[in-house]
Amino acid sequence: DIRMYLKSEIDNLVEKIVQLQRSILKFAKSSGQVIIPGYTHLQIAQPVLMSHHLLSYIEGLERDKTRLQDAQKRIDAMPLGACAFSGTGLAIDRELVRKELGFVSLTANSIDSVSDRDFILEVLAGLTILSVHLSRIAEDLILWSTKEFNFIDIDFSFCTGSSIMPHKKNPDILELIRGSVGRIHGDLSSVMILMKGLPSSYNRDLQLDKPPLFDAVDTVKDILEIFMALFGNIIIEKESIASKVKDESLFSVDIVEYLIKQGVSYRKAHDIVGKMVIDCLDKGKKISGLSSTELKKYSDKLTPDIRGILNAQASVNLKSSYGSTNPKLVAKQIAKWSKQL
Repeated sequence: DIRMYLKSEIDNLVEKIVQLQRSILKFAKSSGQVIIPGYTHLQIAQPVLMSHHLLSYIEGLERDKTRLQDAQKRIDAMPLGACAFSGTGLAIDRELVRKELGFVSLTANSIDSVSDRDFILEVLAGLTILSVHLSRIAEDLILWSTKEFNFIDIDFSFCTGSSIMPHKKNPDILELIRGSVGRIHGDLSSVMILMKGLPSSYNRDLQLDKPPLFDAVDTVKDILEIFMALFGNIIIEKESIASKVKDESLFSVDIVEYLIKQGVSYRKAHDIVGKMVIDCLDKGKKISGLSSTELKKYSDKLTPDIRGILNAQASVNLKSSYGSTNPKLVAKQIAKWSKQL
């Protein structure tokens, strides 16, 4: 029965998700206090701990895991005994069969019992959301491994060369993961479209729900297993990363918050720092190189002591809100996940 299959497969999927979370957590621990430039809109934004970024993957996977576990509760109802669709007059004992097969409950309506595929749609939806997270992780790692980013080096066992360009090291496995996710989305769509026009009760169309379900389950399991191994075969390019967090535009928000703490409104502080950054870019200067007189042109609240916050370590240390990239708070999150997983 498809319900028994899914009960078992969700247990397998949850275990593989946990194993991937552990693999990512181990990699996060190995990154130590490495600080990377964070990005929004794929534009350089603010410094964050690499471990903080990696923990965001674990958070998403945790939701994926609980989503599947929640779906499993609704799968755990036995439809046997509904017969064709109206039940039977024979002396069957559905409760006995339920106990023997290990179901938690019985389905309560025979027509719904033979026509319900909500549980398949729910699992496919959960797998689709999970696959989105996996695809985005793959994309991050692809970007991080490029010469332009150069945050990480992925072991060649997960890459290929080029048939014509000897210098190439292509992250083909990650690209194939990213591409395979489209198939999982198609699996959900195919069953959604299959169901939308059916009248109530059983129709032979329902036989076609299984190939896309099996495909999605098997594909996600394969991707999870690949990621488990891959995260154990990544080298962090610490020197390259260190050179990239010297860009002082990364600390513009820290200067804004410095001014706010001096009593300047957010809007005015934003305008002040924006003008200062533009002027420095136009004149080829660094903010840290501005004299006291030059700083006063922008605001009398700015003094040379802002140079003390114009570095990546100071930037992450200044964060204090729960869930932020402050090293002490990230360490607590790592400890929490180490215990939980």
